[in-house]
Amino acid sequence: MKVLVIPEDPRLDQYILKPVVEKIFADLGKAPRVTVLPNPRLRGVAEALNPDILSRIVATYPMNDLFLVLVDRDGDEARAAVAKAREAEHPGRLFVCLAIEEIEVWMLAIHSETLGTGWREIRAEIHPKERFAEPFLQERAPKLDAGQGRAWAMRGLGGEWRGVLQRCPELDELKRRVEAWLAAPR
Repeated sequence: MKVLVIPEDPRLDQYILKPVVEKIFADLGKAPRVTVLPNPRLRGVAEALNPDILSRIVATYPMNDLFLVLVDRDGDEARAAVAKAREAEHPGRLFVCLAIEEIEVWMLAIHSETLGTGWREIRAEIHPKERFAEPFLQERAPKLDAGQGRAWAMRGLGGEWRGVLQRCPELDELKRRVEAWLAAPR
């Protein structure tokens, strides 16, 4: 089984997204080959949710069984309708998960007990990457670590996975959707 992760910007997001997707599948007893989209290199949510670009990606990478578009919601609640429209264009092959409010929150969920800020405040912040994630990484991550410290920050995912799912319900919902997809006949 092959899964292609489609981020809004793979340069840093890949260090968060690949371990999260691998953990979702491991939790469900599967070990697919998970790849973060190498080309085209997308720049922003608008490109990642663009119907023409997504159609080209699905056509270019037909060997993948499932496509996961994992992008920031950025406080834009209208993105949910766009996400549903993209999924409807590729039924049974493509899911969209909107991180509330940014992908980096999933990384912060691993370290929630040590952040010194209440989790509700982090989840409510429209710009959690700038306000919480970047200062956290600058203070604690090894300076030369991959993904500007994101690889280091994700190392504790296994031990904190249940808590991450509780703190980030959109990930728990994605896991349930993947579980249903795995159980469905193809």
